[in-house]
Amino acid sequence: MRTSLKTLRKHAPYIKNSFLYPFSNGRIEGINNKIKVLNRVAYGYRNFYHYKHRILLHFKFKAVEQKQQKKTHVPAA
Repeated sequence: MRTSLKTLRKHAPYIKNSFLYPFSNGRIEGINNKIKVLNRVAYGYRNFYHYKHRILLHFKFKAVEQKQQKKTHVPAA
């Protein structure tokens, strides 16, 4: 009982903040959990590209393709 009260006193300011402010990391925790479950289920992906696109597909995010930059040759003076 003593340990429980000590822990409660230690975390009291943070508990009060949870009632005062509307912010929560619950959504991010849920996303992380789903990715971990997908990682266990999708053990056999051949490469990271396929795994990344499976995560994006699961959350209905749009993949942002990076464009290859052209290297321009500058003649030496």
